[in-house]
Amino acid sequence: MNFLALRQRFLPGDFPPEEWERRQPGIQQLRRDAWVTLLVMAAALLGMEMILSFAPAQDAPDRVPAYLAMCAMIAPLAVRRRFPIASMLVLSALFIGFGTWLPTVMMQLAPQIAYFVGLYSAVTWARDRRGLRLALGGVILAMAVWLLVAITNAKLFYGTELELPTAIETSGFIDPVIAYAGYNFLVNLFYFGGAIFLGMTSWRSAWRHEVVVEQAAQLKEQSEELARRAVVDERLRIARELHDVVAHHISAVGVQAAAARMVQPRDPERAAALMLGIEDSARRAVGETRSLLRVLRHGDSDAEGATDRSPEPSLGQLPGLVEQSARAGVAVQLITVEHRPGFLGEVGPGLGLALYRIAAESLANVREHSTARSAVLSLRSGSDGNGDWVEVEVVDDGAPRPGTAGSGYGLRGIKERAALHHGLVDIGPRSPAGWRTRARLRTLHTPDTVEGTP
Repeated sequence: MNFLALRQRFLPGDFPPEEWERRQPGIQQLRRDAWVTLLVMAAALLGMEMILSFAPAQDAPDRVPAYLAMCAMIAPLAVRRRFPIASMLVLSALFIGFGTWLPTVMMQLAPQIAYFVGLYSAVTWARDRRGLRLALGGVILAMAVWLLVAITNAKLFYGTELELPTAIETSGFIDPVIAYAGYNFLVNLFYFGGAIFLGMTSWRSAWRHEVVVEQAAQLKEQSEELARRAVVDERLRIARELHDVVAHHISAVGVQAAAARMVQPRDPERAAALMLGIEDSARRAVGETRSLLRVLRHGDSDAEGATDRSPEPSLGQLPGLVEQSARAGVAVQLITVEHRPGFLGEVGPGLGLALYRIAAESLANVREHSTARSAVLSLRSGSDGNGDWVEVEVVDDGAPRPGTAGSGYGLRGIKERAALHHGLVDIGPRSPAGWRTRARLRTLHTPDTVEGTP
């Protein structure tokens, strides 16, 4: 069984890919490790002095070698995260060397903990996982050989043979030599296994944390992008509104001004009435434009301004369009047909605004680009296999006015508004004369909408 299969058996779940490398510790972490190492070293030396103070002199190690060994075993912890594999190898070599030379020192708590932390740090911080596996395998093999030789030939290491009691002198059922070897094996199994297990768990947790952080950053970027798109969409909507407002009112002002200029010599009262219409159109244009620009100005910093969608006319203001066109010299007949009583009053604000703007743009085109002096504005509703629909239509019987070709933004705006409501548009000349603009908008999106002329 290879290492990866063994890891999956004891630590089931997802693991980082082989190419993933844990980020190097920052300067603050390295500085903290150095201070912690000094504090642990001071505590270990104090503990060693206490042991020398109560242990029999004949059993106590020499003070200077014991202090040096203790400091040497703890010092590599200062760089355990910066050089994890090297620290583990150095600690392993020191542990075997001092364990042979000064076994009573290595049996103390501080060296045991220091070596455990070194093993754990190598597993959790090593960036080269293949190098870690090779180094860890070498360390475990060296420790196993050292332990085996120390048990079978203790005199080689310690100068004396193991003084184990005979089986008759013990109360257990296992042979003393086998029990001693088995106990050491279990202790080292849990010692090395625990360090490796905790290190692998920490390494995987670091990867999962990094994945979560990256996902959070992606979600934040996506939310910011969605917010940016929402702002762009809102400003495009306002741009369409602004174009419709300006085109509608300014065209009315132009037509009324021309009419006032023509009738002023022979009919001053009529000219004055037309001038009042110009004033009214100008005031309306200024008011609506200011409202729209206020939304643009406060779109990012003022939440209320960003959500303020005024002005938002509705179908109930179509008579105002008729009256305004009449003042501009174009008589408009408004025809309303409902397939169900009260249906048009239930139309949502978004759909009502789109229908109003399409009607306003269509009437503005009649006043500005046609010789017609009358038009018919029809508002109809109906239902078919795809659901309910509302249709607005403007027809006239005039001819194109020379030299008044527009930019095309108005017709594009009509098509865009219709597309937002899954509608269809039919724009073009009539036979034998005139122009028709018709848009059929759906009250609810249906997947079976068939493209074509309404």
